[in-house]
Amino acid sequence: MTGGEMMKIIREKKTAEQCFIKWWRKEEDFIDFDLIERFESNVGKDEEFGGFELIDMQQMWDHVKELCGDRISKTLKDGEEVVQWTRGDKKPHSLPYKPKTLLDILDFETKGNYVD
Repeated sequence: MTGGEMMKIIREKKTAEQCFIKWWRKEEDFIDFDLIERFESNVGKDEEFGGFELIDMQQMWDHVKELCGDRISKTLKDGEEVVQWTRGDKKPHSLPYKPKTLLDILDFETKGNYVD
């Protein structure tokens, strides 16, 4: 499947809740995640892919929670959902519960090399 074909399918099937894409190469040796908007702006129309899955916030939270275990949690602060995350430096971080936050944490935890 090409990047152009993928984007056509994404535009037709994406729901309002889905803000992430999980994609892999046709060799199925590499899996990556990105924000759909960022993926769309970077993908080449002739670039080859093995497949993809669209993911919502809860599904991405589940991936991140599985990676971080008890070093991460969600809580309310001033009426807003926030992520409490303890990185490798043992310092707790309070971050907004937003798509970019979850993707940044996933990238940090996996060092950009996610294995499914």
